[in-house]
Formats: sequence, structure tokens, C-alpha cells
Amino acid sequence: MPMKSSLMTHELTAMPNFHAGTWYQHDLGAAGGDDALSGDARAKTVVVGAGLAGLSTALGLAERGEHDILVVDRGGPAEGASGRNGGFVFGGFSLDNLELARQRGADKAALMHGWTRAAVDLVRKRCKEMGVPVSEGSVLLADWFGKPERLRQFQERMHELLDFRLEWVDERTVPRYVASARYGAGLIEPGSFHFNPLAYARAIAARLRDSGARVASNAPVISMTRERSGWRLETPSAEIRADRVVLATGGYERRLWPRVQRAIQPIGTYVMVTEPLGERLDQLIPGGVAVYDTRFAFDYYRPLHDGRLLWGGRISVADRDPDAIRKLLYRDMLRVFPSLAGCRIDFSWGGWMSYARHQMPILGELEPGLWSALAFGGHGMAPTTLAGDVLAEAMTGDRTRLAEFETWGPDWAGGPFGRAAVQGVYWWKQLRDRLR
Repeated sequence: MPMKSSLMTHELTAMPNFHAGTWYQHDLGAAGGDDALSGDARAKTVVVGAGLAGLSTALGLAERGEHDILVVDRGGPAEGASGRNGGFVFGGFSLDNLELARQRGADKAALMHGWTRAAVDLVRKRCKEMGVPVSEGSVLLADWFGKPERLRQFQERMHELLDFRLEWVDERTVPRYVASARYGAGLIEPGSFHFNPLAYARAIAARLRDSGARVASNAPVISMTRERSGWRLETPSAEIRADRVVLATGGYERRLWPRVQRAIQPIGTYVMVTEPLGERLDQLIPGGVAVYDTRFAFDYYRPLHDGRLLWGGRISVADRDPDAIRKLLYRDMLRVFPSLAGCRIDFSWGGWMSYARHQMPILGELEPGLWSALAFGGHGMAPTTLAGDVLAEAMTGDRTRLAEFETWGPDWAGGPFGRAAVQGVYWWKQLRDRLR
């Protein structure tokens, strides 16, 4: 088999500037247990992308008795956005809940939203089984605008339309959870939690290996071709043949199968982590909760087990370097916690989320033997877990739940014009937040 040039390999494996080292990597140390991939290889199922969507699909198949699985990634497990996000685990999709109800009707929307809440429970269950620590604190939605009546209306609509029961936290009680003059009332999602998503992804990869599946890092797929007997995939060091392929590359691959990948917009988001804050952190977030707010362009943050504060926010098409990320997010943090002025920022990084125009996952069988698990946007912990189960069910004969996602197909995302439009909409809604 002809080998690819080192220059081509570098182009395929080069990561964005904002792919700096993360606190998650610092906390866990180096990954281990990688499966080497070279020469000729074969598997019944090849999953391209070892993020949470790909790993969850492989795990779903393994739990249903299929173990001839090979997961390949140009980096390692959760090298991309799956291991670079805020670590919030709660229900829902990237598509707004009310818009989901408008598009599908209240009954279908309640059913599908309920699946994501069940996925939250499944993530927690798997974490317990695999020894991945999770928080005791839940996820809190805090009112930024001082409009408790609007937040109460939202709570009531979620209950009415989706049978989704959010717990009310009045303005006097919110400081027991998070102490900032910026916030009014809040809502807590029962059962929600936060954790290290990289630890979870690595634990899934280990479980897959224990089941007999293979997970290969540093194996970028250069090409993918349909053959009479299945699929042929090439990496710089191997040629792989498979009966079926699952594309789960998120916002990091746009060439392998253009028909679906042209439907994806890679959108960046940014995260930073402070120095250890000691008692100050307990004073700022006494409830140990993960927090986001009611703006469109909201902040999200949470306490870490070593006394640091993880802070995330912003949506951009720009690949900013870590210093630029630090400056942007530092200003945002001081608007909420001015007492942290002067604290040191030890880590800052970014990651490409993958969005579709319709803001729902692209799940399904694109053509015989080619499946997709893409476009989870900025709300991926529960939906990727759900997607893995839905695809595994469909591949083993039950397409009932998959049919509910077929409304949202691989519609063209607009290419560079679409990315410019996304940035423009974000800036407009950010301005609208400020005017409010």
C-alpha cells in the first residue's frame, strides 16, 4: 500500500491554535492503552472519530453484543470538543426547547426531551460503574436580567410542554448556590451534574478495549471509498476494510464525505481555568453548582475539585490563541466576580463544536452501510450518549427512535457564508443582551 507523505500527514493531524493543553489533561495525566494500527486491518464496524458521539455509538454496539469494532481518531479519545467543553451534563438539545415543541408538537418534543434526561441518568450510571467522579452540585440557570416573571413563565412552559420539572430558586436563595450581584432568581435541573468529560471519554475507551473492541489514536482517515463488499478507509499507516462506517468527526473533518460534512459548521468556544482559589471559591459558589445564565451569549462556569474555577463562554468562528482567549474570558469573569481581579489564569483553550443549520443532531444511515452521528452543537454530553444508543439500536434492528430524528437531515450549512452569518447572528444577539 502506498504511504502518504509526511507533509500530508502533518496537514491532516495539525490542530487549531486554540488546541492548547487543558486542565482536564493536566488533572488526568497522559492517556494510555492505545491500539496500534498499521498494515491491513478489518472490522465489522469502523467508527471515525473518538469523541463522545463515536465512543458512545461503539459502546452501545458492544453492550448489544457486537465487539468487532474499530474506533479511529486523528488524535486520541476526546481530543476535540468532547474533551474540551465545560463538563455540564443536563437534558435537552442545542435546538431551543420551545422551538422543538413548535416543530414536532408537544407530545413528540416531550418524548425526545425525555430521552435526553434518561441519557443524563445513563451517563451518571456509567460514571459510577467506571469510577469517574461526578459533582454533588447540579446545574443552575441564573436570571441575568432581573426578570423573575419571565423565568417563572419559562419554568411553567417547560412543565406544560415537555413534562420537564425545573426547581425554582428565589432571588434570596440564589446566593446559597452562587454569590454574585449579577443574578436574580434561578432554576435547577434535578439530576443534572458536572464532571471531567475527558475522564469519561477515556473510561469509555478503556471499557471498549476490555470488551474486545479496538480504539486507535493518531490514525487520521485520509480517504474513504465504497467497495462492493463494504468500505475501504486509508490512514497514513493502514488500510482498513469494514462492513459499515460511522462518521462521528464533529467539527474537525470536512472532506471525507462532503454530502453530509457540508452540512456542518465548525464553531469555536473558549474555556479558561484559574489558579487554585482556596476558600474564595467556596464563598463564590457555596452550592458547588455549575452555572449558566439567561442571556443568549451566556457565561458558563463551575468549581473544580482542586479549588480552581473553570470559566467558559463566547461563540466564534475565530481560532484564537490561548492568550487572546484568556483576555476575553477574564473580562467576562470579572463582570460576575469582581473580587477575582488579579487572580492568575493557569489554562486557556478552545474547541470546535459542530452545528447544523437546524441545530439538531444529524443521525441516520446516509446510504447503505454509512451512518452519521454529527452536529451536537454546544449541548453534547447527554445527546451524544442518546445518539450512541439510538444508532446502536438501529444497527441491530430497531429503527423506532432513529425515525424521530430523520426530520433533520444534512442540509447545506452555507460554507464560509454560513460561518459569517453565524458570527453575525451571535454579535447581534450579544448586543441585544446588552440592550436588555
